[in-house]
Amino acid sequence: MTALSASVYAADPFRLAEEIEAVLPNIESLHLDVMDGVFAPEYGLTARIIRDLAECASRPLDVHLMVERPKDSVIRFSEMGVRSIAIHLESGEDFTELSRIARSNGAKSFAAIRHTTAVSELARVAEHADGCLFLTAPAGGGAFDEHAFTRLSERPVGLYTIVDGKIVPDHFGRLEKLHVDLAVVGAALFTDGEAEERSKAFSKMLGSLAA
Repeated sequence: MTALSASVYAADPFRLAEEIEAVLPNIESLHLDVMDGVFAPEYGLTARIIRDLAECASRPLDVHLMVERPKDSVIRFSEMGVRSIAIHLESGEDFTELSRIARSNGAKSFAAIRHTTAVSELARVAEHADGCLFLTAPAGGGAFDEHAFTRLSERPVGLYTIVDGKIVPDHFGRLEKLHVDLAVVGAALFTDGEAEERSKAFSKMLGSLAA
């Protein structure tokens, strides 16, 4: 079954605690985007927010690093006790080494790729990864990638898979058929309020697809 993860970056920053609390009963995890303004054209969540969430959140935390030099961030966030860290292959740093660091601190390691990166890149690191993350929109924002479903069908068999980027309920059926494990939903969940009701509805929809 495809599970639901809430992208905290998309929540209202002035009502962050309230919005997180509203969706927690209906989600599998919290997805935390860390961006440096270089790899992605925006800045993401701060280490302070993630540290505070790690101390009190009742759901697992998954960190998604969209940064040029991820090593220090891998060390910092894995030591905070997050469940997983997604590291982009395009950063140019040694994924095997970064994966080893994350795992040594108890965090899972996911190989992340942009929507324009060849899916075949995942094969060379699959043995060192606990899963993969597909960006289904440009890093930092943009439209859903029309080739996303074809790309997902080309991924290594059996690799735990997360999708992240402009995911909406209309995509849920195809994601379930492709055996995607975790769908990160941001704007569709938090925009214009009513996040609690939307999270209930989205979770119910995903559950019905797997029945």
